[in-house]
Amino acid sequence: MVAGEVQQERGREGAYFAQAWLESTTRVSAPWIVYEASHMTTLTLLNGKHESWDVAGYFENDKKNLFYAEIKAYTSDSQGPKYREYLTDCYSATAKMIKDGVDRECEFMWITWHPFSMGAWTKLCNAEIIQEAVADYPEKLGGEEYDPEIGKLLAERLWLIVLSERQEELMMKREYLGHIRSLITRGA
Repeated sequence: MVAGEVQQERGREGAYFAQAWLESTTRVSAPWIVYEASHMTTLTLLNGKHESWDVAGYFENDKKNLFYAEIKAYTSDSQGPKYREYLTDCYSATAKMIKDGVDRECEFMWITWHPFSMGAWTKLCNAEIIQEAVADYPEKLGGEEYDPEIGKLLAERLWLIVLSERQEELMMKREYLGHIRSLITRGA
């Protein structure tokens, strides 16, 4: 395999691992993965283009709000530019929903295997970083102006998660997870 194919396969494996990890928390249901159901992991941006996330699902709470997760099974800290584009996509998709009159209150997760932008780590989910990122990709706004209120709203809906393959040892086994889900369903 050449380097690109290796990275692509690592990305695929990472997406499935993150999906299983998310499910094991029992806090979310993550039934959709881009490789099997891209129509369920795709949102429309302000410019009319479609953007797919790696994993999608919903929170197991009363609101059942949706989430979209971008998975980066990277082993280096070279994620900064991709993260900034991701923030722009999240902003644009959220702004599009609001513009269309239906804020679905989606949350967005960046799940990585390696921390990045360590000098700014504590600020990577704040409105100022979102505004800076959007300024780098104005074409994704379809001519719309940046709205700081949507930036603040999005900042509250962002998750930044660092995983490692070692966490598999802490994940609930699928058979136990199935038992818990059946008990929850019966109790509802």
